[in-house]
Amino acid sequence: MNTNGNKAEVVPVGNVLRAIVFIGMGLVSILIGMILTPSFAEISRGFVLQQTASGLLDINTFAVVDGAIGVPFINAGLLLIIVMLSYLLTKTNINGGAIAAAFMVFGFAFCGKTLWNVWPLFFGVIIHALVHKKEIKTVTGLGWFSAALSPLVSILTLYIKGDASSNEVMGETAAFSAGGLVLAVVIGLIAGYLVATFAGFLPEKHSGLTLYNAGFAAGLTGFLIFAIMKVIGFGHTSSGPFHDYPDIADGKLMICIAVILVYLMVVGLLIAIKERGHIDSIVAAKYSGSAVEQFGFGASLVNMGVCGLMCILYFVLTKNATANGPVFAALFTVVGFASNGISVRTMAPIMVGVYVTSFGLTSIKALVTGANVWDTAFAYVGSKNMVIAAIYGCGMAPVVYKHGPLVGFFAGMIHSVLVPNTGSLHGWMNLYNNGFCLGIVVTFFVPMVLLLLKRNKKELK
Repeated sequence: MNTNGNKAEVVPVGNVLRAIVFIGMGLVSILIGMILTPSFAEISRGFVLQQTASGLLDINTFAVVDGAIGVPFINAGLLLIIVMLSYLLTKTNINGGAIAAAFMVFGFAFCGKTLWNVWPLFFGVIIHALVHKKEIKTVTGLGWFSAALSPLVSILTLYIKGDASSNEVMGETAAFSAGGLVLAVVIGLIAGYLVATFAGFLPEKHSGLTLYNAGFAAGLTGFLIFAIMKVIGFGHTSSGPFHDYPDIADGKLMICIAVILVYLMVVGLLIAIKERGHIDSIVAAKYSGSAVEQFGFGASLVNMGVCGLMCILYFVLTKNATANGPVFAALFTVVGFASNGISVRTMAPIMVGVYVTSFGLTSIKALVTGANVWDTAFAYVGSKNMVIAAIYGCGMAPVVYKHGPLVGFFAGMIHSVLVPNTGSLHGWMNLYNNGFCLGIVVTFFVPMVLLLLKRNKKELK
């Protein structure tokens, strides 16, 4: 659905300029990292710690790096630049989908993705394209989406014990294994191939009601692979010290994120003037497909910044929320998909649904147990799980623009209940767990909501 009646007036900028804008953003992120951690020795130490972490779902990278809080920004900036160079090398059209894929890599560089664990999955998708005689440029974005399962590579390479006499197959601390590396590459390639396979037919199953189709595909792939791992004896848990969420320079980190969002908005405004893009249309729009073609690249950048700022506003309003890697991953996921389906208008009903449900259900628990209702409810609303559920839930934007804000509200409610319970299904190896959960919500539960609303309308008549 194109809500922009003046599409023909947009004068789009070229692919190279689009790549330069995001390479510039990567450099801004690296600069921020160097300002936060000016010591090269600390950067080096923190960088090694991040690259050798397990990367399992929701790991707090800012706790991993032992005080070198600039390192995740450097890791994110380098990965974004690599993605853009891959687009230029393969002549990939940098449209809404490609931008969303790049921002998933950038965001999850704060939470699980490293400079090395993304590659087996990426090349698994490339192999799928070669086997099925597809042009590489048509699947490059999907290749980066498939890096959702990058913790799988880290786990197999660094956390399988090489000691055959050990009763524990999975170790608690990183220990490189050559056999594990080989296994990680092989399984990573297979996983990437499977993600590409599943991603091809899943939109038919959920009727395009989730933007995070790759997250759904990665969740199914992770579920299958983790089941096999557990049978073999390679099972693991998500426990560990880096899944704690202490206050780590909350205000400082949020200011850094805001700087990146302002960069997008300022550059977007300048480009929109050149393109004659439609900023006013996109910010309030309910649309599908790539915003770059419909509203212009500059207008898309502005919308990305605005949606990111709305996520920060939600974070602030939750009162007890803590800035950490998973929150930033969620925020930049929304920012990326603000070029491919998300706008402020489609975000609001879903976020409200998550907020009301998390507040209401916890209030009931507090009343039953005799705890303070307000303190208990606000603590849960501001918890990591619920903050990122509200932000990631915006991936159900198609539910809002196809079926209205009320159905979007109910979809947000259902998502908030299910998502804390889906990580164990894939061994916490799918970083896009919320995307996996959204796939379940829109495939099975949204049709039920639509059916109930339809029946209620008939009964009222």
